[in-house]
Amino acid sequence: MKFLLVPLLIIGMFVSFTAAMLAMLFFTETVKSPEELQSMLSGGDSDPSRLDQSFVDEEDKLGQLASLLETYRGEYETKQDSLEEQLDRLALLQSSLAARATELDEQEARIGMVADSALGARRTERIAELATFYNKLKPAPAAEILQTGTLDDTTVGLLMRQLQAQHMAKIMASMDPEFAARITNLMKELE
Repeated sequence: MKFLLVPLLIIGMFVSFTAAMLAMLFFTETVKSPEELQSMLSGGDSDPSRLDQSFVDEEDKLGQLASLLETYRGEYETKQDSLEEQLDRLALLQSSLAARATELDEQEARIGMVADSALGARRTERIAELATFYNKLKPAPAAEILQTGTLDDTTVGLLMRQLQAQHMAKIMASMDPEFAARITNLMKELE
């Protein structure tokens, strides 16, 4: 008889716990109808582990917003770095184009197609355009680009004279000391 009572006791406890759980689901309005309960038990579309929004702590919502902010900040910084790299590449290309334009002007002058005054005016105009661009660039990449040799020293000296004084100083500080000294001497001679 003992062996029969133990399984009956276990089954009775299971049934009473199940009834208590169902009563609690309906009482807390987690489940509002028997159909919703059936859908939950059969693994329907809803997530049974999800709490109602009234039970979610406000701090958890702030935590979610903070994690979303960190995600957006990371994406912003990645895009910012990408834009800075593109700006550096653009500066290098613009320096290269200016050097080629200077070479073309020199070749035209050798051939005699362009008068010296027109050549000087075009060169001054190009250097002014480059100066506005280099004033916007960060000092370290600007110094690196100017030292690559795409522009001749005279053009670099003329360009440096066109820059804002504080920005020129920062660029010179970022340059190789020998190159900066050579350009400084050249700038004195160009006055």
